[in-house]
Amino acid sequence: MRLGTHLIGATAAATAYYTISPLSFTDIATVGGVYLASSIAGGLLPDICSPRSWIGRRLPLIATIISKTFGHRTFTHSFLFLFIIYFFTQSIEGEWGLAVQTGLLVGIASHLLLDMMTSRGVHLFFPIKFPVRFPFFTKTGSTLGEGSIAVLLTLWVVYFAVTYL
Repeated sequence: MRLGTHLIGATAAATAYYTISPLSFTDIATVGGVYLASSIAGGLLPDICSPRSWIGRRLPLIATIISKTFGHRTFTHSFLFLFIIYFFTQSIEGEWGLAVQTGLLVGIASHLLLDMMTSRGVHLFFPIKFPVRFPFFTKTGSTLGEGSIAVLLTLWVVYFAVTYL
């Protein structure tokens, strides 16, 4: 999937999770904003394994090292990566910490789910090299496939904004 789809996907996942979770930020304007920003960051973070990605072009040394060490859609697209992010964000305390941790994890999960909708899939159980994808999948960047997914996600975000805000 491309940058725009991952951005709207992370936003849609953050809003969807907010509606079904026990999250209830006392200051929705600031802490809720931290949650949403963290979700968007999490939605982009797994592509740090590609020096050509949006985040990879901003952090080229890190992206190149990860790419040469693990390859694309392996380590940073796995449950192991999710667990490591969870572990490292445990030390952030308070409501802001919960917002950052939850947002990052929701965003990363949305990224993995979206990439599982592509023909290449992801190595969800890395270091086991077995690609996981949905039985229905699309080509990255396709107007009908990826474009339709982005439109549906956008409709959800608009519905959330009208209903919950």
